[in-house]
Amino acid sequence: MIKLLALLTMLIDHLGVILFKDIMIFRLIGRLAMPLYAYCIARGFYFSKQHGTLKRYVSNILALTIISEIPYSLIVQYPAINIGFTWLSAIAILFVLESNMDRPKKYLAAWLIVLFSYSLDRIISFDYGIYGVMTAVAMYYLMVKQESPVMMFIVSMSLWIFYILFMNRSFEQFYAVFAVLFIAFLSPIDDIVRIPKRVYYWFYPLHMIILLLIGKMLPK
Repeated sequence: MIKLLALLTMLIDHLGVILFKDIMIFRLIGRLAMPLYAYCIARGFYFSKQHGTLKRYVSNILALTIISEIPYSLIVQYPAINIGFTWLSAIAILFVLESNMDRPKKYLAAWLIVLFSYSLDRIISFDYGIYGVMTAVAMYYLMVKQESPVMMFIVSMSLWIFYILFMNRSFEQFYAVFAVLFIAFLSPIDDIVRIPKRVYYWFYPLHMIILLLIGKMLPK
């Protein structure tokens, strides 16, 4: 259910980017997509780690990231890395924090990954930057390992303030915090609607390619 909502809100967002640039409601609805995906990534990490399939999970996201880079770059029209790298960075942090390393070492390693991600975003932008990375990490600890929607809402607000003040991004990202409410409501019934894994993974690059082709065919 949450995966389906993530797919739909992302599609609506990209419709606003490519085909309906003057209709703001598409972009506002689309603000829900990133935190919904962040939850799905965090949940995927949790279960793949539990089932011993983490290597395959990471390989799938890495392949998706590579395949999606060209259509993503064509959409944003400047040098940038798609959100797959954001999720890989979050998974790297979670992997370190959930490892058996000594606590000081794991915290140092996690902070080094955070610093690297933030620095890289300053050099060549990747989708949602450190804001997206930390949203996925927060989702793991506050919505997957334990259900603390109130605390997650507070953390989401804090990350949004950081996003606005220190990353000079738009105010409209505020609407992303409401994704926490959808997750809290839908998580108990999440298994009602299941999306095949191949559809879930391939939707990201394929929908961008299709929208780009439609955009090229339409009169300007």
